[in-house]
Amino acid sequence: MADPSAGKPQSGKQRPAPGLVDLLQIGAVCGISIGIGLFVGYLVDHAAGTPPLFTFIGLAVGIVGAATGSYRVIRPFVSGASDRAPMPPEQKQKD
Repeated sequence: MADPSAGKPQSGKQRPAPGLVDLLQIGAVCGISIGIGLFVGYLVDHAAGTPPLFTFIGLAVGIVGAATGSYRVIRPFVSGASDRAPMPPEQKQKD
């Protein structure tokens, strides 16, 4: 028989799941980073007359920025590190 506790954290504390706002933030970070990289690359290409060299460079920079930004949003949910304020401890009810 399979162990029902397999795959669960051994510390007894469950990691918080990302909420809708966190998931939307990841999408926004990715879209904005890639969009800004493409736009700036296009502008530089247009000014320098070198299409599509800087557009691709801007895309690569945008993808790296999106990955970095996504990691910063996801990190509190996959490790013990946190850039966020700590959650208040659960209050135990007195009998």
